[in-house]
Amino acid sequence: MKESKNPQDRLILLFDQKKCWTIEELTHSLDYSSISIRRFLKHTGYYSSFTHNSMWYTLHSIPSFNRRGLWFYREIGFSRHGNLKQTISNFVAISPQGLTARELFDILLIPCHPVLNQMYNKNQLARFNTRRGFVYLSIDDRKRQRQLHRLQSQLVTTSEPETLTAQAAVYVLVEYIKRPEVSVTQLSEAVEKGGVKASPVAITRLFKEHDLKKTPM
Repeated sequence: MKESKNPQDRLILLFDQKKCWTIEELTHSLDYSSISIRRFLKHTGYYSSFTHNSMWYTLHSIPSFNRRGLWFYREIGFSRHGNLKQTISNFVAISPQGLTARELFDILLIPCHPVLNQMYNKNQLARFNTRRGFVYLSIDDRKRQRQLHRLQSQLVTTSEPETLTAQAAVYVLVEYIKRPEVSVTQLSEAVEKGGVKASPVAITRLFKEHDLKKTPM
């Protein structure tokens, strides 16, 4: 059977031989520019990996996604939800009480700490500091408030009550007087920079005891 000269057909044949390719590999195999390769892929339909800096490609017809919308070929991960940031945003948004970096690792099988910090700094995610580390939350106000309510309820029922020492309480109240507009999380971060341990949960309890109003985030 004569091999097709149509580059689109040749591209599909390559993916019949191997499920995942890089642009560089396809460029070399088909002898077309990377711009042309991307055009062929777009015409056929493709997914780029959420792992390996999105360098791997597969065709739309190939993945068999699990119930979470993920498919792994060897160590390469693909997601129905898009790239790594889009995938993280999806899982955080649908989580009832947010997700930690460890919980995201258990889902995605790759470390996410650097990307989570970037997303938080760019206001693409919110977060709440707990004893088990940061819990990442949706930036949508309504979703975040629901997540916070469930998270704080869980912390109260599963943890021993966190209380502040007299010294820590003084530091928190002084910081609050100086900057009443900041959130509980920001108060926690501010006093801890001064060497005083004060978790958001303990600060929230302090404000409730003194009937002071404060936003959690």
